[in-house]
Amino acid sequence: MMNAFLHGLILAFGLILPLGMQNVFILTQGAVQRRWRHALPAVLTASLCDTLLIFLAVLGVSLVWLGSAWLKTAVMGAGILFLLYMGWSTWESEPSTGESEAAERFPPRKQIAFAALKAT
Repeated sequence: MMNAFLHGLILAFGLILPLGMQNVFILTQGAVQRRWRHALPAVLTASLCDTLLIFLAVLGVSLVWLGSAWLKTAVMGAGILFLLYMGWSTWESEPSTGESEAAERFPPRKQIAFAALKAT
C-alpha cells in the first residue's frame, strides 16, 4: 500500500510542478486582465478540459487506444503534427517587446479557444 502511495505522490509532483503551456497561458491571462472575472473563461475552460481528460483516463479509454494499432498510430501522428505546427508557429512569430500590454489581453472567445487547444 505504501509503495502505491509513493508512486502516486511522485507522479503527482511530476505532473503538477512543471509549468506547461496551459499553465503559463492561464497565469499570463490572470496577470494581464484588469479583473479576475475577465480571466475566468480561460480558467473554466482549462479546468473542464483537464477534468474531462482525467475522467477519460480513469474510465480506461487509453486501454482502448493502446489496444488498437491503427488508432495508436493515428493519435501519435496527430500529436506529432500538432507539435510540429506549434514549434513552427513559435519559431516564425515575432518576439514581443513587452511594450503593449493590451496585445496579450485576449477576449473571452479567444481565451476559451487557446485554453482548450493548450489542454491537449
